[in-house]
Amino acid sequence: METREEWILEQEKRKLLQDHLVTENKKNKFIKEIKNGLGEKILKSTNKKKEKLGLWSKIKKSIGWN
Repeated sequence: METREEWILEQEKRKLLQDHLVTENKKNKFIKEIKNGLGEKILKSTNKKKEKLGLWSKIKKSIGWN
């Protein structure tokens, strides 16, 4: 019975190691994408300010005049 428990523990250790390796690979891939310019693309697209619509703009938008 001792060998079965050891086998199960070994399997769990391997699963943990595999999860760790997958996580490290994803982290390294993300870092490479940021270094290759994806970071600039994210910065440009997420911080856009929307103009506040005035009363006249809201009326034109509701009617369909753009």
